[in-house]
Amino acid sequence: MNKISKRIVKYMILMNLVVAIIGLILTSFILPKIYINNEYIDLEEASEYVLEAAKNNTVTDLANIYAVLINNGKVTNMCKANNGNGHMGQMGKMGMMGKMNSIDYESIKGRQVFKSSDGNTYIGLKRNSSYGDIVVYKSYEGTKSLIKSVNLIMISIFLFSLIISTFIAVYLGGKFTKPIISLRKRANDISKGIYSSKFEINTKDEIQELNDSIDNMAKELEIKDNMQKEFIANVSHDLKTPLSVIRANSEVIKDGLVSDKEVVEYASSIIEEVDVLTDLVGEILVLTKLRDNKKIIKPSEYDIKRFVKESYDKLNNYLINGNYNNYDLQLKIDKNLYNKNIFACIDNNYLFRVLSNFFINAIKHSESKDKIVFGMREVENNIEVYMKDYGKGIVPESINYIWDRYYKEDKSGGMGLGLAISKEIILAHGFNYGVESNIGEGSKFYFDIPRSLIKEK
Repeated sequence: MNKISKRIVKYMILMNLVVAIIGLILTSFILPKIYINNEYIDLEEASEYVLEAAKNNTVTDLANIYAVLINNGKVTNMCKANNGNGHMGQMGKMGMMGKMNSIDYESIKGRQVFKSSDGNTYIGLKRNSSYGDIVVYKSYEGTKSLIKSVNLIMISIFLFSLIISTFIAVYLGGKFTKPIISLRKRANDISKGIYSSKFEINTKDEIQELNDSIDNMAKELEIKDNMQKEFIANVSHDLKTPLSVIRANSEVIKDGLVSDKEVVEYASSIIEEVDVLTDLVGEILVLTKLRDNKKIIKPSEYDIKRFVKESYDKLNNYLINGNYNNYDLQLKIDKNLYNKNIFACIDNNYLFRVLSNFFINAIKHSESKDKIVFGMREVENNIEVYMKDYGKGIVPESINYIWDRYYKEDKSGGMGLGLAISKEIILAHGFNYGVESNIGEGSKFYFDIPRSLIKEK
């Protein structure tokens, strides 16, 4: 029996025990009180009949009820069933009555459960009248026997219920735990990198919802795992290529196989490859520091419009110096922002790095002579800084992953770290970010500066 089945059995036993205890309390304490209260009502009614009989000097015909009239030490039987005739019969003085009858009538006070000298239990009622004290009572032995029988029945029901519930608990435990065991195996497979294993669970409850969530998680992990593997492969390739060039050129220089003039060319090539490696390692280090919450972002208050204009000049120079003259970079600032001096705490260098990544991405995915719009606008009191291209757009299945550290939409060069670094820089500033894209219409990358972080001067 598994752990859950044991737990269910334990809960079933506890529940049955609680029910049994409640039942015993009811039958042992509450039920007798209810019964006695009802008996007192019957005895009250019987005493009225006895009083009427005393007036008429007759006896009553009460079933299962005893009644006596006590007057000046004399005890008179008031029940026809115990008298044998229809007239009152004297039973003698109180002293003689103690010998003839085991009940001490004098000790009875009002409503009372009492015992006779022979050990029998009675429930009785005593009231005063002008004809003497009327005592009506009946046997309580039957009630005690009934209570014992009820308690015995309760115990039997408890034991029977315990047996049945144990079997049910074992059955349900097995039924409920079967899908959970499957989910545990699935989780173990995922932890080992086995994402393809699946289990059909149709419980139509939270367990099925959990299984669906695990399926989705497995898909996401598989995608990220593949991205990581591709990233490692790209790193290996991007490291291997410049290192091979550096080694080859160094060996040529070492062996004296080139002239003095050619040594300079080979050395320059080595320096270029070293710069490539330096940039690569730098990208990885920056992303690592950002993800580890290292305080490399040092913001200070700055005019956002000024920052946008300065960034535009830098990016435009990049187009000119990088032989990208066939692209048209346009600056667009909403008219409602012309007369506003908008300040926010930013790290100019790192935030420009974000814009550079947006810009390079726009160039990569645009056709020649396409325009790229770099702009700033007000959206619901927030300030949006964006880069929009009119290229091929991003396929919908890639939208959710382009910000991940290893993701590349195509197999072109690069490490796929640009947007991942951009995301971390934006988040470090406390800004929001996003992308809007349509196939064949282009994409817009942006970050939003929340109103709460904006100062107008």
